[in-house]
Amino acid sequence: MEQLFPHEKLEVYGVAVSFAAGAGELLASWPTQWAVHDQFDRATESVVTNLTKSARLRATERGVYCLECSLGSVLECAACLDVAFRRRLVDSAQVESAKKLLQQIARMEVGLRRSWDHCVKEDRGPYGETEETYFLHESLDVYRRSLQIHESLGELWHGGKISRYTRRIDELTTSLTLNIAEGNGRFSSLDHRKFLGTAEEAGTKLAAYLDLVEATATIEVDDSRSYLRRVMAMLAGLKGYLEE
Repeated sequence: MEQLFPHEKLEVYGVAVSFAAGAGELLASWPTQWAVHDQFDRATESVVTNLTKSARLRATERGVYCLECSLGSVLECAACLDVAFRRRLVDSAQVESAKKLLQQIARMEVGLRRSWDHCVKEDRGPYGETEETYFLHESLDVYRRSLQIHESLGELWHGGKISRYTRRIDELTTSLTLNIAEGNGRFSSLDHRKFLGTAEEAGTKLAAYLDLVEATATIEVDDSRSYLRRVMAMLAGLKGYLEE
């Protein structure tokens, strides 16, 4: 009988590979100009590769860490789909189909992590317990506010008013949203704070680029700036809570 690799014995691995195949089809239709294209590509790859490492290391600290990295990338993929929807790269049916598969992966990974209880110091509930959301981060006010920033910049994405700062604003808004989502999937408070810090850094830079694009491209960004201020205040509050 042919010897299987450890990851091939995991049911979740097959689901992750199936998701990767569908993600590849989506990516083939997305213009590479958008930051979310590369982020989605890398996050999809990370889901699968970190699963293989966690299966080999199993219930060790390093194995748990790799499993959490895979789970974080699952949440990042879900956030990428939200961003892609606001860039008009996917429709609602495509988002729903992909998120259902991601939700299945997340639940299976959380279950696997629980089976390694002797290495687990903290715990959280399963993902997607409400009808309104697929993942816990989708119900967070700070996450929803970050998506409002994308929506408020629709003129920049789709209105034909292209600024030389558009690329940087695209990268920073994407980073802000994705780090909020992935950080919420980390069991360790230290890891969660790290992702929130990265989101804060992106938000700080974004504030400057909003001023620049307003000054040079006559694009109204008052709503975007208002949403960003609220997001930054929430991030500061979350970091303070985690530090306590």
